[in-house]
Amino acid sequence: MVSSKESTRIAFGSCNNQNLTNNLWDNMAKRNPQAFVWAGDAIYAGEIVLLAACSIHIIFICFYVVHGATYSSSLSFSHPHSCAPLRSPADIHLGNDWSTFPPTPIMSQATPERLKAFYKSQLNDPSYQMFLRTTNTTVLGTIDDHDMGMNNGDETYEFKQQSGVQFLEFIGEDRSNIMFQRVMSGHGVYGVKVFDFDNSREGNHLLSDEEAGIDPDVVGYDIEMKNSPREYKEKRVAIFVLDARTNRSPWGKGFDAWKRNYSGDFLGERQWNWFETALLKSNAAVNIVVNGLQVHPFRHPNANTAEQWAQFPTSRQRLYDAILKGGARAPLLISGDVHMAQLMRKDCWLRNDQSSLARPLIEFTTSGMTHSWGSVFASSQKFHDTWKYYPMHVMSKTIMTVAHWVFPMPDLMISGTTPPNNDDDSTLFENGGAEGSKQGQQYSLDKNFGELEIDWVQKSIAIRAFGEDSTAPPLLSASFSMDQLSGLEPIPGAIRDIQSLQDRGGFLVDGNIIKGSESVCVNHRGTANNAHFLIGMVAMTLVLSFFLLGPQFLLVRFILKRWKSIKRDRTGYNV
Repeated sequence: MVSSKESTRIAFGSCNNQNLTNNLWDNMAKRNPQAFVWAGDAIYAGEIVLLAACSIHIIFICFYVVHGATYSSSLSFSHPHSCAPLRSPADIHLGNDWSTFPPTPIMSQATPERLKAFYKSQLNDPSYQMFLRTTNTTVLGTIDDHDMGMNNGDETYEFKQQSGVQFLEFIGEDRSNIMFQRVMSGHGVYGVKVFDFDNSREGNHLLSDEEAGIDPDVVGYDIEMKNSPREYKEKRVAIFVLDARTNRSPWGKGFDAWKRNYSGDFLGERQWNWFETALLKSNAAVNIVVNGLQVHPFRHPNANTAEQWAQFPTSRQRLYDAILKGGARAPLLISGDVHMAQLMRKDCWLRNDQSSLARPLIEFTTSGMTHSWGSVFASSQKFHDTWKYYPMHVMSKTIMTVAHWVFPMPDLMISGTTPPNNDDDSTLFENGGAEGSKQGQQYSLDKNFGELEIDWVQKSIAIRAFGEDSTAPPLLSASFSMDQLSGLEPIPGAIRDIQSLQDRGGFLVDGNIIKGSESVCVNHRGTANNAHFLIGMVAMTLVLSFFLLGPQFLLVRFILKRWKSIKRDRTGYNV
């Protein structure tokens, strides 16, 4: 793919159900990205149905009962309108695990044969084929739980090696490449692709592993220690894809599910050693780190409800340390999973260099290509193609909008908190709100895909989320200079008083600063205390109760009125 001489575009997407319509491919094709990266859930091999669906279903049944009709089936898991998940071949409900609260459905694990069929369906999708054909873009990526084949999947998944093979075959990875060899050995779906957009290069800008010289499994794990500084390549982009599923420790159960697990791990020691060494070797001007799960946020104390790196604080801290101490230029985190787009930021320092500028570590979550909180966050087709879409749509959008009102989210960027840097033609929007995009909290509930556009002349990076309307402004848009992201230039609104943060022991909700860590990363908008978080939990409980119990309350009231009316008609007396 021949790149523009002045800029480079890289697109990202996640949470794509092969049974639902994806209207984003045409818009993405018009952006003509040089690469497209799957950030997890390229297909859905298993689906979960929420209690709200059961509430709607109960109303449906009782309507028949009240009017004297006979419902044709009991509430069994085999009935197409029951509270069970949609029964696709890899989606069999085996009951509920009541050791967690709320109880989590136990799903059968998708077999390699079924995953292969789902990938074939996605690969044959006409819109996806059009995108691949018209852009000739390089496709890469990693897995999350649904394309792994196990909801909230971890190291216990029986077919994790075969699942990784199916994914790499889907994206067209050459079997002779080192990434494929690692998957075949059962180590996980991780690797690095390096692009060189120097104008002197002709044709495809993707370097071979040998040319790139970053992958330790190709060039070795030895690190040359030189007195001279690392020689960075001006127009190189390294895209690291990490596998946070294959080697992940299982979430806790019962009360343990509500506790942070300081010994829990996401990557496994082999992947950690690979990643830490590869970052030390990287001479790219921009380093993008992609995985399926959100890194910065702490949204819910139960990992079975909201999966996030914050549940394993030591593992998350190791990720921060690897990025910061490795000297990688302009690092950016990309994540998926949550069916919305968000722009988040932490300000970081190395402990041994507290006098240095705060270094922003930006995380861009882009998730929800076929379903999102702004449409219907559930992936089951029956919630998108039937009358059930409308109540589910109202519930989805209301719940997540209220969540952004009541929960403390000090990692979330907010436009307008500081004026943009006005520097002639290189105006930056470090807090978002650029190009006519959303103001205020930098999140979008619409279906979306993400884009990074690197301006090689201005030495800046624009981060954008786009929706289905190709004529509309971006849903979200922010921009930073490469020097800001590298810690070489100040960034507006950065927290500077690191000593006061250490005295307080870190932020209460977002976990303590890990003792012995090589870096300190804090939410850029300050602290969020436990009282605020508790208020948010209570408020969300009330909202959920309204949607889950409200229909039942209205139903009981309707039945009582109907019963009194029938009695009155039969006896002529008030009941």
